[in-house]
Amino acid sequence: MKEILIDGPYFEDFTIGEFLEEPPSITITDGHATLHQMLFGDRLRLPLDRHLTHEITGSDRPLANAIMAMGFAIGQTTYATQNVMGNLFYRGLVLKKPVYIGDTLSTTTKIVALRQNKVKGGRPSTGMVGLEITTTNQRGEEILHFWRCPMVPCRDPKVQTTHADDLDIMPSDISTQSLVEAVPTDWDLATYKKRFAGIHFDQVETDVLFKIKARDTVTSAPELTRTTLNLAMTHTDAGASVYGKRLVYGGHTISMAAAQLIRALPNTLLILAWRHCNHLAPVFEDDILRSEISILKKTPLASGGGLVDLQINVWADRGENAPKECKNDHVLDWGLVIFMA
Repeated sequence: MKEILIDGPYFEDFTIGEFLEEPPSITITDGHATLHQMLFGDRLRLPLDRHLTHEITGSDRPLANAIMAMGFAIGQTTYATQNVMGNLFYRGLVLKKPVYIGDTLSTTTKIVALRQNKVKGGRPSTGMVGLEITTTNQRGEEILHFWRCPMVPCRDPKVQTTHADDLDIMPSDISTQSLVEAVPTDWDLATYKKRFAGIHFDQVETDVLFKIKARDTVTSAPELTRTTLNLAMTHTDAGASVYGKRLVYGGHTISMAAAQLIRALPNTLLILAWRHCNHLAPVFEDDILRSEISILKKTPLASGGGLVDLQINVWADRGENAPKECKNDHVLDWGLVIFMA
C-alpha cells in the first residue's frame, strides 16, 4: 500500500510572493460566541446584548466580538505554520468593518519575507516567515489586513539558505487616516453614553496605568485551537513542541488580555486595531495571566467619540513548581487602539 505523509511546510518550502493553500471559510455563529464567552468571560457590552447592538448599530444581528473574529482570521493562516515553533509578532492589524454573527470570513495568506536565523550552539536551523494576511466577508468587503511572523524549522537541520529579508517590510505603523476610515460613523454614540455611566472617551485620562488585580488561568487551550481551525501541531501535541508540552496559541493570551482590558474600560465599544503584538515568552496550560494597561494617547473624532491608544503588558505566573527564572514571565507586549463613545 502506498503511504503518504501529511505534513506541514518547512522553511525551505516557502517562496516569496507565494499565496498559500486556501483555508475553509468560516461563518461566525452564536455557538462560536458562546464558546468565546466560556473561555474568556469578556464583558464587552455590544457582543453580549442583541437588543443593545440593534439600538446602537442598527443591525438586527448581534455584533461579533472583534477579538474572536481576529482569532478566526489568524487560524485560517496556519497552513503555513503547522510545524511552527512560535509566533513572534503581529503588526498593522486594522478591523476595517465590524463583524456580525452570521458573517462569513475568508482569508488569503501571502509569503512576503523569509529570513533564516543564525545557527547557535549546534541547534537545528530555523527561519522567520513573513505573512501578509487579508480577510474578507461574504460580500467581498475587506475586514482585516495585517502581517504576522512565525518561526518555522528547516526540513534539513543543517541547511544554509540565502534568505535574509528585512522583516521591517511588514509595517507596524498605522496611519490616523486608516483608523478614522475604519470607525463606524452610523452608530448612535449619544444613546450609548446616556445608557451607561462611567468613563467614556471624554473622561479618559492619558498617562494612567491600570493594574488589573483579577488574574485568569489558561484552560481549554486545545479547544480554542481546534475551533479557530489552527493547524499548528505544537498547540495540540506536546511531542511536537520544542518545550516538551503544549504551547498555548497566542490568540488565547491576547483574548484573555482583551477581556481584562474591559475591567478597566468597561465602556469600550470596539477593539479597532493592533499597532503591534509581540509574544515575548511562551504560555502554557494552567499559567495564570495578569495584565497592566497604560493609556498612551487620545484622538478625538469629528463623527463623535474618539480613539484611545493603549499598551497592554501581560505576565504569566507558572505556579510553585516553575523554575525561579520563568516563574513570572513577561509574555505579551501589545499596542492597540480602541474606539469609545
